[in-house]
Amino acid sequence: FSFADAMLGVLAQRLCRRICKQCKEEYHPSKEEYDELVASYGGEWWEKNLKIPYDDNFKLSAGKGCGTCNNSGFKGRVALHELLLGTDQMKQLVQAKAKTEELLRIAMEEGMTTLVQDGIEKAIQGHTTYKEVKTVAIK
Repeated sequence: FSFADAMLGVLAQRLCRRICKQCKEEYHPSKEEYDELVASYGGEWWEKNLKIPYDDNFKLSAGKGCGTCNNSGFKGRVALHELLLGTDQMKQLVQAKAKTEELLRIAMEEGMTTLVQDGIEKAIQGHTTYKEVKTVAIK
């Protein structure tokens, strides 16, 4: 009885701080900040999944600090998720003891979103900041 045969999926989760809803402000990031987001997300995946151009409409959010959040700019937590599904191809790769890089490549081709990608998407949606994502999801 093999692990690969029984695998339905593998879930990774991290919690990062949520931007305070009382003092959240949108801002237009610098081109360098945008480029860092694209690079961390994966340039080819950014173009395939998000297709968000750098223009005047591109906004990120940050908390300026208030009494509600004790001047931290954050209140609460938001979860970042990564789900690797146990597809037939993935099970075959696990049984063949494939390298991690190959497993990741195939999983992403099959539609998996990594922790970092999910965090960047949540930063773009205004739930957290990229700095917080880097703190918990990038090693």
